[in-house]
Amino acid sequence: MKRNDYRSEFTKIADYLYEVTFYDYDYAFEPTRKFFEKRFKLGGCSSVQNGMIRGRNYDWTYDEEPAFVIHVPATENRYASVGVARSAGMTPALIESGEDFEILRLTPYGTLDGMNDQGLTINMNVVNYKEKGDFRMKTEDTSDDIFPAMIPRLVLDYAANIEEALELIDQMDVYSMADENELHFMLTGKTSATNPTFKTIAIEFIPDENQVYKMHVIDKFVEDKEIMTNFHLTDFDGSEESLTEHPMGYERYQVLFENYEMGNTVAGMRELMKKVYYTRAYDLSDENFWYTEYSKGDLTMKNRGLKNLKGDVCNAGEYEDVIGDMVDKFLHRTRSDKAPSWQTVHLSVYDIEHLTLSVIPQEGDDHYDFKI
Repeated sequence: MKRNDYRSEFTKIADYLYEVTFYDYDYAFEPTRKFFEKRFKLGGCSSVQNGMIRGRNYDWTYDEEPAFVIHVPATENRYASVGVARSAGMTPALIESGEDFEILRLTPYGTLDGMNDQGLTINMNVVNYKEKGDFRMKTEDTSDDIFPAMIPRLVLDYAANIEEALELIDQMDVYSMADENELHFMLTGKTSATNPTFKTIAIEFIPDENQVYKMHVIDKFVEDKEIMTNFHLTDFDGSEESLTEHPMGYERYQVLFENYEMGNTVAGMRELMKKVYYTRAYDLSDENFWYTEYSKGDLTMKNRGLKNLKGDVCNAGEYEDVIGDMVDKFLHRTRSDKAPSWQTVHLSVYDIEHLTLSVIPQEGDDHYDFKI
């Protein structure tokens, strides 16, 4: 592959999936902050860890933006890694034009999920807040501020284990803004430099009464089933009563919970994650309709009404128009800048023992395999 000063060329693997190696980039936080504040948006997503296998769906709009399998070689101070990233606003036509767009230089910072050569694996999912504000981890001035979406890249580059990852994040001033998505993270890796036992944790940033972020670490999952979708796991005990006010992804969580044992192999994990392909949200015939995906009209766990639509949207009562409108947009979807419906943009399965990544783009059936 042809190489320029900072990356190899983007190589098309499949429709809306490209592969690229980045050799050189730095953490100049000012340009990356502007990028995330103005252009970087995130979707729903589902994550499962079963033993040494990680499954992850990235859910986003049905549009022209592709995913990138991104390789980062090791340097003296950086671990090698492989993962999946995106650059908001890029299209296949722009990529294949061969022009060197400035936004492509920020692709490493758009890493959505990944694994480094130490076996440390991380991904981020959206988590919903009913009301948001501007939050930070630290109150004093610091140059080490970081938008939450940059955490996976930071951890993959510089952390060898869970302990190092937490120390690294704690040193940063993680911040967010009122009009942006909130995120939480799932990490799997060796516990510490002295304890090689692998463990899985989730990390959430929850503001206190002074709007200062507090980092919450969850290392105990319901019935030891390591699953994360789009509601807070802090204080979640498996019951509906312990859910946050708008627990987007609760039905997806239930599907993954009930079928968790499928995911103990790479092939099994791929099939498990297909069960929560996002287009299932538009299936009115499903016996367990995905109510919590529909935030419009405040359709939440509190007022979702009947759990079983039985193919009749009228059973949703006052939300008939909301659901019917979304389903109609899905049935007539087009790839455009204003795509009204969502799909699973990519499905990733990480085999931590063998340091391999398997990717399915665009809710397809064919998978593509990569190594660090």
